[in-house]
Amino acid sequence: MRRCDAISSLLLLACALSGCTIPLSSWSSRSAAPPDDGAALDARLARCAALGANASADADCQNAWAEARRRILPSPPEK
Repeated sequence: MRRCDAISSLLLLACALSGCTIPLSSWSSRSAAPPDDGAALDARLARCAALGANASADADCQNAWAEARRRILPSPPEK
């Protein structure tokens, strides 16, 4: 009986988490960047991750990190 309860709990957790991702995916679709741009940025960030410590001196990595921050963090209020 306990195994059934554990499976039910995991299923409920999976459903709850999938429900939480729906608003996030619709929020990210509101960005000004085209949808295919996300894949390009992901590739650039993966390249930077592979560079390790050398990525901090790479100009493309610095630009990719700045773009990722702009997409994730809200714009600061204008004064």
